[in-house]
Amino acid sequence: MASCSEYSRVIKNGSNDEKYALALTLYEKKDYVRSVALLEDLLAVYRGKEKSEEIYLKYAYCYYGLGQYELAAFHFKNFTENYYNSKYMEECSYRYVSCLYMNALPYYLEQTNTTKAISEIQLFLNQYPESQYKDFCNSHLDELRKSLKTKAFEGAMLYFKLEDYLASIVTFKNAIKDFPDIDNKEEIEFMIVKASYLYAKNSVDEKKEERYEAVFTEYKEYLRNNKAGSVHFEDVANYNEKAKTELAKHKKLNKIQ
Repeated sequence: MASCSEYSRVIKNGSNDEKYALALTLYEKKDYVRSVALLEDLLAVYRGKEKSEEIYLKYAYCYYGLGQYELAAFHFKNFTENYYNSKYMEECSYRYVSCLYMNALPYYLEQTNTTKAISEIQLFLNQYPESQYKDFCNSHLDELRKSLKTKAFEGAMLYFKLEDYLASIVTFKNAIKDFPDIDNKEEIEFMIVKASYLYAKNSVDEKKEERYEAVFTEYKEYLRNNKAGSVHFEDVANYNEKAKTELAKHKKLNKIQ
């Protein structure tokens, strides 16, 4: 209660020095909610003065400590634009991209934040190639890219489960094109063959022949990229054989008719 009373007195009637001292004390105690209120008052008082740099730095860190990463990102970015000669430039530039990383949404949600974070982290590494934060940045990039890869794969799988095989094939191929180093590339190439087979099998008669031919093309592509003994090698071979059998039946029926 005494602490609350002192805080109430200082924020209402305290001198600027008292506000600053209390703001720092609260900040060190990680009482960011009360610290940020005092620092906000001081920002207006010291605007354009030397002391404003330290105040604004702590102000940005308060939002970071509160987990309000969108606001923190705004203030860290603003710091680098207003205090470009500061000794804290690199630190605040990193905190800005760190906030973008923290604010990125899970892979199953919209990924605009993720792509922005990747772009900004790469810019940071270009600007500070020997930064003390480079290992953290590279780790952030790995996780964010993994999120995009997972999003691409799961999107294609969703089309497959909905039996929209053409959309599934296109999306699987885009996943490989966009992420050549994707971890489950062999699985994706297997799914392309499987989806191609099912797409052909469920096609109208006049489209079956060309679509079974597409299965053989995808099978050859799989063989170019994978060796015997790969996880799905036998399954892919089975779909290729099924496609041959189905195509032969289709041709025979058409010939009879």
